[in-house]
Amino acid sequence: MDLTMQMKSAELLLNFIKHDTEKIPLYGFMLQKQRFVPKPNTAPLPRSTPEAEGVPSEAVESFFRDIEAQADSVACHAITVLRHGKVIAEGAYAPYRLDVPHMLYSMSKSITGLAVGMAIDEGYLDINERIIDIFPEYVTSSNAKALKSHTVWNLLTMSTGARFNEVGSGLDENWLKMYMQSTPKFEAGSAFDYNSLNSYVLAAALVKRTGMSLTEFLTPRLYEPLGIRYHEWETCPKGIEKGGWGLSLTVEDAAKLGQLCLNRGRWNGEPIVSEKWIDAATSVQIQTPNGEMKHGYGYQIWMSDEEGAFQFNGAFGQYVLVFPKYDAVIAMYSGSASLFAHVGLSERVKQLLDTFKDEALQENGQAGASLKKCLDGLTYSPSYPDELGMDKEEFERIAYRLDGKEYLAGPNTGGFFPQTLQVVHGNMTDSVSMFRFAKRGDDIILYIYEKDERNALVLKHDGSFELGAVTIRGERQLTGTRCRWKLEPRHIRLYVLSSFIETPNSRILSMDIYPHRMSVTFDELPALNRTAQMLFDLVGVSRMAFYRKLLPLLKSETMVKLVKNMTEPVAECSIVKHNEDEPLPLLDTGKE
Repeated sequence: MDLTMQMKSAELLLNFIKHDTEKIPLYGFMLQKQRFVPKPNTAPLPRSTPEAEGVPSEAVESFFRDIEAQADSVACHAITVLRHGKVIAEGAYAPYRLDVPHMLYSMSKSITGLAVGMAIDEGYLDINERIIDIFPEYVTSSNAKALKSHTVWNLLTMSTGARFNEVGSGLDENWLKMYMQSTPKFEAGSAFDYNSLNSYVLAAALVKRTGMSLTEFLTPRLYEPLGIRYHEWETCPKGIEKGGWGLSLTVEDAAKLGQLCLNRGRWNGEPIVSEKWIDAATSVQIQTPNGEMKHGYGYQIWMSDEEGAFQFNGAFGQYVLVFPKYDAVIAMYSGSASLFAHVGLSERVKQLLDTFKDEALQENGQAGASLKKCLDGLTYSPSYPDELGMDKEEFERIAYRLDGKEYLAGPNTGGFFPQTLQVVHGNMTDSVSMFRFAKRGDDIILYIYEKDERNALVLKHDGSFELGAVTIRGERQLTGTRCRWKLEPRHIRLYVLSSFIETPNSRILSMDIYPHRMSVTFDELPALNRTAQMLFDLVGVSRMAFYRKLLPLLKSETMVKLVKNMTEPVAECSIVKHNEDEPLPLLDTGKE
């Protein structure tokens, strides 16, 4: 961004840290997510056993179990493994589900790239076409020279040098105007600089030239031929799909897209996108010395460290890994604190691939049964405080003590939606206002009040997950909630983990309950401090001396306190007195 735009972005970021929710985004709230409605899987991928495709079941089980054990780092939600175009193993780590779509974040870019390839194949776009020729209405005397050499190829390869980025998208509802008005960092094509708004402009160019939305364009060309049943894509304030993020798919459907690329654009023998396009998209078009991965970038697709391998890649661990050498695809969804590649995961994938054989193996019934049991019992189990547990007798006593109790929250910046999700959807909470507990059978219902809305969580007496849903301002999210606890003489501790199973995010409530008060700390996974650092980096705060001069608050203890309050909000609550429970005095009515 130029200086003015960067200053505005920095101000927006400061509003986020200060929890000035009315100014995020500056143009107001717009509902992004539609409610999940189950649909039948009418076009599943073919299934096979690992051995039939040259893979030992023991190696596959070891892979899934090793990933399960890394819940605090890899934080895997679901995996589908394909060999020779067939599913040889698939599993979701409860409460996540294989049949529920999951946010892709930047993995969405690879689907945008496929769409652009189709549009070029059909003559709607040309890869060497200039951006100013596609959007002449945004060309001015001040930007014509700076943008004269920017082409579709530069957008595809992240080589525009555009300064307007994800943070800036919260400044104005007209993202195209802001993009075209920003001054590039460098001459187009001279360097790689990852920016999701390049992908947005690709989506906008397709919409402009075809007269269709990205979803309308892709439905008959991609979604229907591959049997992709869920493909909701968030849009900008002008109604254009975000392109660089915002798409949600099931893990099997994500794997289908990887297989499509492995098939060089063909599906069931029919061409979906040209071989020429796939070959170019999955080859190095530009070097990435400053990228998250160092092996080069194609057309909205990253190259990997294996010979000929490539991947779709999204923040917080959303991957489709394609290995032509092994005729294999691995699709994986996660909630990792690492924004992109995770070294331990790469090593584990390589260990699995090393067991792949060219010929079929003898079936192993015992190993196959063990693998099935493993896949059916996978659980997402991040660490919780060691002193907490699942003692059922303690829980029963806690349930009786808390039944009917209400706690009024003092000033706080907490909300039940994870703050990362709030920022991504512009659905910022005002704060939690009250908590209420109610015993229902053996379980506890925890009611959470935010302004004029109430949501309920079920805390199971055995510590297991309970599927549910929560809604704020019309945005409904499916959840899986579980609890750990500790009962002390005058202190109850509850640790509530609620996973938003359509996203990488989970909310954690650490509740310390005393006779007349309660303290609630709001935390989340992936850790919010990693998201905050990502936002700072996008704006350039960590590198800008002038910004530190502009906002000396950044160097002060006040900013440190603000950031801590933002990343780990605390609500101090007082118990609500139920005056109606006090018995009436025994009065003489004068009647016998």
